[in-house]
Amino acid sequence: MENTNETTAGKATGTKLEARYRVIILGGGIHGVGIAHDLASRGWRDVLVVEKSIIGSGTSSKSTKLIHGGLRYLQHPRDFPLVAEGLEERALLSTLAPDIVKSLPFIFPVMKKGGMPRFMIKIGLWLYDTLSHGRSMGRHVWLSPNEALKEAPILDKSVFKGFYKFFDGQTDDLALVRRVGKSATLLGVTIAERTKANSISHSDDGWHVELRMGEETKIVTAKYVVNALGPWAHEIFKASKIEPKVEGLNNQGTHLMVRDLGLTSGLFLQSPADGRIFFVLPWEGYTLIGTTEDNYTGHPDDCVAQPEQIEYLLNRCNQFLSIKLTQSDIIKTFAGMRWLAKDPNSGLSSTSRTHLLTVHEKGSDLLFTIYGGKLTAYRALAKEVGTAIARAFGDKSKSQTDQPVMWAKADVLPLDLMVPQRFSKI
Repeated sequence: MENTNETTAGKATGTKLEARYRVIILGGGIHGVGIAHDLASRGWRDVLVVEKSIIGSGTSSKSTKLIHGGLRYLQHPRDFPLVAEGLEERALLSTLAPDIVKSLPFIFPVMKKGGMPRFMIKIGLWLYDTLSHGRSMGRHVWLSPNEALKEAPILDKSVFKGFYKFFDGQTDDLALVRRVGKSATLLGVTIAERTKANSISHSDDGWHVELRMGEETKIVTAKYVVNALGPWAHEIFKASKIEPKVEGLNNQGTHLMVRDLGLTSGLFLQSPADGRIFFVLPWEGYTLIGTTEDNYTGHPDDCVAQPEQIEYLLNRCNQFLSIKLTQSDIIKTFAGMRWLAKDPNSGLSSTSRTHLLTVHEKGSDLLFTIYGGKLTAYRALAKEVGTAIARAFGDKSKSQTDQPVMWAKADVLPLDLMVPQRFSKI
C-alpha cells in the first residue's frame, strides 16, 4: 500500500534509529503500541516499536470493533476474572477516548426453539451488570417485540419469544491503535514503520535485533525485547533458532460488511445449530456481521475470508432476519486472527481467552512473548508487561496510562484509512 500521509508514528519511511534502546517491541498492533505507551508513561523514552507495515494494519484492525467484557465468556467460570477486567477497561477507555469508544445498545433475543432459555440469559445479563461494579453503560431490560423492532426492524419476530436489551462498547479499532501510538510518540517513544524484524540473537551486550528497512539492514540492541507479533510471533523465533516456551495457535475470525440495514442497536445472536455467538452491528454507516471461529494453520499473511466462512455467516444471519442476505449484498470481507497459547486438553472453542506471557532469560536480559489478549483489555496487559520490565530494571515507577494527560488529543484518520476503503489498503 502506498501511503503518502504522515502517520501517528512519524513518516512511514526514513525513521532515524539509534544503535541501542532499553526496550525493543516487535509488532505495532494494539499490544505493541500499548506497551510502548505504558513504558513512556513511566518516563521511559529509549523504547523502539518495529512494525513491518503501518501500525494497526494487522490483526488489531480486523476485530469485531467491540470494547466489551465478553458476555459469552460467562459460559466458563474460569473466565469470570477476564470479564470483570474487560468491563473495568471498557469504562476507563470510554473516558480516555470518548470519541473512539462509545456505548452501543444490544438486543439479545430469546429463541422460540433452541438457543439459551430465558432464565439463563437473565442470569448472564444480571451477572454482567454486577461484574461492572457500578460502571455499567446501562442495565439490561426486557423489551416487547414492538420495542425491539424499532431498534432492529430487520428481526424476524416469528423466530423469537422476546428480547433483552443490554449495553456494551463499540470502537474503531484502527483509530484506537493509532491514538495509542500517537500518545506513545508524543511521550518520546520511537515507532519505525515499514521496518521488518528479521531475527533475534543474544551476546554480552544484550539482545541483537536485525531490522530491514527497504533494501537496508541494521542491527539494534536492547536489554529487553517484547515479541508482540501475535500470529507472526513464532515466525521470527524459527528464523532466530529460538525455541518457543509454548505451542501457539491462530483462531481466525471472519467478518462481512453489508449496507446499512437500519439497526440502531447491535444484535447478539446464538446459532441454534452449533451454539456459537455472533454479532450483527451498525458500524460506520454499514452493517458488520461476524465472527467465525476457526483454527487457521496457513501463513498469517495469507489469512482471508474463505467461501465456507462467508456462507456460514450468511446462513446463520438469515435464520434471524426478515430480509435474506446473499453474496451480492457483501461490500467487504476481512479476516483477523487471535494468537492463543494452545491448551493440549481443550478444543479451539474452549481454549481460554486469558493471555499468557512467556520469558526467555539470558542473565538479566529478557525476551517476553505475548499470547492471547483482547482489544478491550490491551491496556491492562500492557501495564503487566511494563511493570515486569520496569521491576526487572529496578524501576518502581507506576503506569500512568489511566491518566487523560498521558493521551494524545483526538484527530482524524487519513482519507485512505477511512471505512470501507481501508480494507482494500491494509
